[in-house]
Amino acid sequence: MSALFLEVFFRIEAHTNIDKVILQMKLSVNHSSALVHLLIEGALSIDAIEMVDKVSPAEIAFARQSLPALEIHYHQGRMLFNKKGYSHLANYLQLCPDSPFISIHMAPLPAYITFPALKWSVFLPEPNRDRSVQRFIQQVKNAQKMFNLPIILENMPVLHSSKYFFESDPQVIFEVLKETGCDMLLDLAHARISAEARHLSPEDYLASLPLENVVQVHLAGARRVNGVLTDAHETLEEADYSLLDWTLQRCQPKWLTLEYFREEPGAVKLQIERLQHFLN
Repeated sequence: MSALFLEVFFRIEAHTNIDKVILQMKLSVNHSSALVHLLIEGALSIDAIEMVDKVSPAEIAFARQSLPALEIHYHQGRMLFNKKGYSHLANYLQLCPDSPFISIHMAPLPAYITFPALKWSVFLPEPNRDRSVQRFIQQVKNAQKMFNLPIILENMPVLHSSKYFFESDPQVIFEVLKETGCDMLLDLAHARISAEARHLSPEDYLASLPLENVVQVHLAGARRVNGVLTDAHETLEEADYSLLDWTLQRCQPKWLTLEYFREEPGAVKLQIERLQHFLN
């Protein structure tokens, strides 16, 4: 059997598999007023809107009333594992009853860090990696007992200069998923940033992650700011589509979520249509 034949065979097999994945995968897009009005007008068709806590309860209620056939999901992001954080999450899950899971950042921060204090973390002592990871694992286990929905954990974008560089360590990600039994929300922009911090290609970094655990993918355009790659939630470029194609050949997510933070209706419509054209 010739090498050329084998190469053609495996290319056909890969594309057959990716076609199956795309047929089974649903598309959601992060909330914006522009998106909601485009959907009300019938200018676009997607499977769900993803809400975050920056979206007000009134905006969520308006979307639910105006688009009753559309699923409304909630993405928690950074989680505060305390009474206030649990109450906040419960309230938003009640507003977004279609959420198939609770998605939170895989951020094993030490006890003295809370999200609002992150900008001051440069003045804080170096965290203990093992204690931080074990504490996060226990926090997730506690949250699993409180909520009926499965929890999925999102990989974080961490620069090499960060004290929390270990958050994006593949070994840590494997350990946390194994110990908690959680599946993974794979953010491709986050992966690009973490790969660059490790002087790896995005593909090499992704290949080191537990892709078999991926049930959702976040897709967003990254941009350089002062030479540093950042998670800008901007327009998708060829590199983003190429990395998505590579990823979908290696995992079987149930949901693909476009994160695009512009409010111009024309730009939102164009971005979603381009992605749908790529998937089709």
